[in-house]
Amino acid sequence: MGNFSISHYTRIEARRDTVAIRYLLDFAEIPTVSEKSAMDTDRNGSVSEAERMAYLQAKAVTLRDGLSLTVDDRPVMLEVQPVSLAFRPGAGGLDTILLALDLTAALPGGGPYRIAYRDGNFTERTGWKEIVAVAGTGATISQASVPAADRSQALTAYPTDASIAPPQETEAAFTLTPGSGGWLSALTAPRATNPAASGTTNTPKDAFTQAIAVEKLTPGILLLSLGLAFVFGAFHALSPGHGKAMVAAYLVGARGTARHAVFLGAVVTITHTIGVFALGIVTLIAAQYVVPERLYPILSALSGIAIVGIGLTLMRQRLLARMRSHPHDHAHEHSHTHEHDHHHDHDHAHGHDHAHGSVYYHDHGDGHVHSHHVPDDMPLSFKTLLILGITGGALPCPSALVVMLGAISLHRVAFGLALISAFSLGLAVVLTAIGLLVVYARGFLERLPINGRLVSRLPVVSAALVTLIGLVLVVRAVSGGSF
Repeated sequence: MGNFSISHYTRIEARRDTVAIRYLLDFAEIPTVSEKSAMDTDRNGSVSEAERMAYLQAKAVTLRDGLSLTVDDRPVMLEVQPVSLAFRPGAGGLDTILLALDLTAALPGGGPYRIAYRDGNFTERTGWKEIVAVAGTGATISQASVPAADRSQALTAYPTDASIAPPQETEAAFTLTPGSGGWLSALTAPRATNPAASGTTNTPKDAFTQAIAVEKLTPGILLLSLGLAFVFGAFHALSPGHGKAMVAAYLVGARGTARHAVFLGAVVTITHTIGVFALGIVTLIAAQYVVPERLYPILSALSGIAIVGIGLTLMRQRLLARMRSHPHDHAHEHSHTHEHDHHHDHDHAHGHDHAHGSVYYHDHGDGHVHSHHVPDDMPLSFKTLLILGITGGALPCPSALVVMLGAISLHRVAFGLALISAFSLGLAVVLTAIGLLVVYARGFLERLPINGRLVSRLPVVSAALVTLIGLVLVVRAVSGGSF
């Protein structure tokens, strides 16, 4: 479910005279950091058994208040009983939390009843949200809006099939009919399990996140860990949403050089590293006010808006430059049919006087070679490159954030910074390599004897592509799409 998630599980058991609820929450590594900070009331860096139980008692009441149960549209009181709070090993040397509560509500005499349930806790957080409803002793249920089958084994074994979308069930309704279930219903009803019995977790782990938790740091292990972080950063750059198309589109339409491509990569490295630490500080200090994963679509939208602004500015500059360079389109479109008595060809170079630009030559087939002066982009601005680099590295990888939080938890801040820097360097090397490839490919393109008018439109087309990429980022951020 990801390192940011808080997953929910509710098992509603309808009995003859009561409704019993087993309520579970699975906190992944990043929210667990915030919860453990709240538990550690004496601020000594560790959670004692007394602190853990005090937190569980207080949290049980808060979570109970976020749940609602109605019987025939009338609210009923839920009695809560804390069951367990188990720490489980997660990625990057961090813990995860599995918390369990039991809740019950008495039913009035009579029936049948229409039962409605709603889970209003942590609605802003991502995660697996599952509700099941089963018939218990002396009751049957019908017209249920949720299944009776358990898909996650009470949040201890999530399905690994990527095609299975996590359920987002926060409400359930069904009809409870007392007195018709009998002993057979009680025997066949699925039993609530003890979540504390499971010592495993299902959050993402990889060699990069686990490197921070290695027990003994020898020079060899240190170099191997940094190498793995670099490789993971390089592969991360190849995943969607890290500015590859934007970098290529910008440099192909600009007079970019190898120096510009390297500068762009360096900015991405620095921005990504700073972004990881900034989001880590938010997680440690202000997670109760700002949900960290909700910052991702905001940052994506801001990046997209900045890219749209750059693209529109470039398009305006390049269209104006093209209009100044080509005030009319009739040039070189007429045919030349000169006849000379001495029967030899003349080369007529038709050019335009421009302050900057490239000249492309082609032959009309009549022996007259014509030149087309292609307008270049405005001088390449390091300010624009800086903005592009910031947008390319503004979204910190969740794995890098886990490594940073793990480094703080394990008191290995220097090692964590080195791992994150190596990761960011791998990310930047790929983007720099793409930039260099585009720069040299453009140089090769300029030497080809191709249609000059086609090449002259390339700067405008590339600016339009940059604008389109920005718009796509904005739309996906607003719509909640992945990046």
